[in-house]
Amino acid sequence: MHNTIRHIGELSQDGVFIFHVITGKFDYVNEPFAQIFNSTKELLLEQPRLVLPFIRSEDSLYLKHQYKDLLQNQTISNAEFRLHYANGVVKHLSCDAYVINEGTYVAGIIKDFTKNKEHEDYIVNYGAKKDTLLDMMTHNLSGPLNLSQNILRWMQQTYKEKMPGEIYSELHLIQSNIQECLDIINDFLREEHMESERIYVKKSRFDVIDRIMATLEKLIATNKNKKFRLITDLKNLDINTDSVKFFQIVHNLVSNALKFTPDNGEIDILVEETEKTFIFRVRDNGIGIPQELQPLLFEKRTPAGRDGLNKESSTGMGLHIVKTLVTLLDGKVWFESADHKGSTFSFELPKE
Repeated sequence: MHNTIRHIGELSQDGVFIFHVITGKFDYVNEPFAQIFNSTKELLLEQPRLVLPFIRSEDSLYLKHQYKDLLQNQTISNAEFRLHYANGVVKHLSCDAYVINEGTYVAGIIKDFTKNKEHEDYIVNYGAKKDTLLDMMTHNLSGPLNLSQNILRWMQQTYKEKMPGEIYSELHLIQSNIQECLDIINDFLREEHMESERIYVKKSRFDVIDRIMATLEKLIATNKNKKFRLITDLKNLDINTDSVKFFQIVHNLVSNALKFTPDNGEIDILVEETEKTFIFRVRDNGIGIPQELQPLLFEKRTPAGRDGLNKESSTGMGLHIVKTLVTLLDGKVWFESADHKGSTFSFELPKE
């Protein structure tokens, strides 16, 4: 078997290795493996610990758990970790490994997926920009359009008898055009919500603190009349889940809080870690949720959908999508709220 793995290693562009469990030394590494760790095959065979300084400190404990699982289950797949080089470059790697020869050796392949990770981050950042634009449409366009429509309706009703027919018709035309704009916005938002729950889950390892901060930065830029805080004792928190869907969950919950929190109100994101799970909370001091609407919140096209404080219309889909995405990530979501006292939406994801 060793000869077969060596032959594969000489042909592969990925890092291939054979590790002796008892001695703690490499029995074989190929050239791409040595290049990953800025070393030579000869040096790594003599000094296997040369790989350790490159591994990000946040990933060391994770890799120890992965190694323990490997010895217990005979295999691990797609164990992601990062290498940090002296010039500041960070590489993202994944490892597939197998226990062979009755537990004496571990053979594995290490792949460099840095470019894929950069592309994934680009998609998340692009999604953040897109969703920020959607927020602007919802908050900055829907509100004024609804207000304009209400004013026009009031004018038509109040001055119907005194208003010349030509002016009345023009007001009706303006009102129809405003409604068309609102319908376009609502249809677009509804389609975006429906699309997100049809995308398959693609798990990867990423720092959720960084992801939350990126989300908040974009929301703060467009909502300067609200106060945002990230509350956690953690400097970083790497988890293995779908980063795009995680962003959608957080963004939807914060956007929902924005709709029902008055000017100068507070919106907090709290991050906690338990032995087996991660818990995230979005808390606001807004108007809260009436008791009679609470059982309906997570329903599809929920009748509990309400216009926001600035007349932002509701698609009735946002919180349903949150629940769908959390469920897809093997988590659970719940909330606490009191009328006129604010709301806290929490979701919990398992550790892997």
